[in-house]
Amino acid sequence: MNKVLSKQIKLALEDVFPSYIMIVSKDGLQTNTSLSQVCYVDERHIALPVQTFIKTCHNVQAVPDIFAEVLDPVTLRNWNLEIKYLNTVEQGPIFEKMAVKLEKIFSLVGMEDLFHLKGAEIYEVLAVSEQ
Repeated sequence: MNKVLSKQIKLALEDVFPSYIMIVSKDGLQTNTSLSQVCYVDERHIALPVQTFIKTCHNVQAVPDIFAEVLDPVTLRNWNLEIKYLNTVEQGPIFEKMAVKLEKIFSLVGMEDLFHLKGAEIYEVLAVSEQ
């Protein structure tokens, strides 16, 4: 395992396919799963659109484990990213990059007017493993 996002993962994250986001409790039980777009920030960070499961936790530091499962739609390589929530941004380059990506995706299905990004959650990548 490493903590750096490779060039291949970066390319997969820049595609339009969503990733699975999972929260796992300390006893190993999966407590929440959703599909989400993941945005590459740098080799040690990713961003997700504001997610309701983080907001349901009374203490963000108490969230035990969060994983993003990334699939490369071209090569079908699959990676698990263990991530840790850092903060939420509502403006700036990361927010703008994610807003443009999501706008393009929603425009493919004629829903660009129905979705507006409220914030981009920034996560530190703690571990990367290939499946």
